[in-house]
Amino acid sequence: MPVANMTLAGASQALDTSLPTIFSEFLLLRDETGVMRDVSTRYDLQPHTGTAKNIINYGRVVAFNVADGVDIAQAQALSDFLTSFTPTEVAVQVILAGSTIRRVADPDLEGRTAKILNNAYNLKEDADGVGQFSSFTTADIGSATTVCSPGHIAALAGRLRVGISTANPEPAPDPLFAVIHPLSAVALAGRIVPYATTPAGATAYGAAGGAHAGVSVVAGSPESGQAETLLTKGIGGLGMLAGLDIRQDANIPVVSAGAGGAGFSKEGMVYVSELEPRLDPDTSDKSLRGAVEMNLWGSYIWGVYRPANYGQLATFDASLPSS
Repeated sequence: MPVANMTLAGASQALDTSLPTIFSEFLLLRDETGVMRDVSTRYDLQPHTGTAKNIINYGRVVAFNVADGVDIAQAQALSDFLTSFTPTEVAVQVILAGSTIRRVADPDLEGRTAKILNNAYNLKEDADGVGQFSSFTTADIGSATTVCSPGHIAALAGRLRVGISTANPEPAPDPLFAVIHPLSAVALAGRIVPYATTPAGATAYGAAGGAHAGVSVVAGSPESGQAETLLTKGIGGLGMLAGLDIRQDANIPVVSAGAGGAGFSKEGMVYVSELEPRLDPDTSDKSLRGAVEMNLWGSYIWGVYRPANYGQLATFDASLPSS
């Protein structure tokens, strides 16, 4: 009986179309590798230190005025709070039959399979990262029908600068990031362009209608040069806005044409690595006649730190632009 999910090359088998023809190119489908590792604080869980990365933070104390010559009588007890992050193993596997490796036209099937495994791991890792946005505990800015604008980014920045509390400000430490869906960024790019209406003879930027209604500038006006610069750089060239480094991540789920991004401090998004991904090809089972079991696995966990103060969920429209 064949091993479950073993990849075979033959009639009516998984790689049946790879046999009869000479193929010149073998291309891989690209997964979204995302940005989350770059915008998070990384900790390593060292060997022989248990199952969790434990972070302690101390509470604040309050200073008071005292009168001249009077003893200080304002002693306050310190407090501490534990945040724990427990990594779990993540794995992806493909089994290549020996006959498959011999028969297919691709002489580097194992090498390309290794890249496919790595892409799958990176995709899950980043998707798990953006999945942490919902762990920030402050109610959303925006909704599925809200078109992202510079004002929303400024609101995220302002909230983070006071730790989302006016009563007891706890400014989220720099650097600050906003990670939004690329389709939410389309409207943001358009709304940075000067002029919110369509003057006569204008050139429209952005979608022509719907939620992404076009934003225009007068051809030849001083502002149009700025607009052309923005458009030349593309959406990825938005860079810093209101003190937030804006990033795009297509792994943010789109639900009812809306996507839940977030603004946060790098300290507020935590990535704990117990073991970086490693590729383990296994050819030890001789009864499988040259089959290669390819395993890529690692161990990590994402989490948030100070979720009520260092991060803010923000949901924006992520409709596909039509023009």
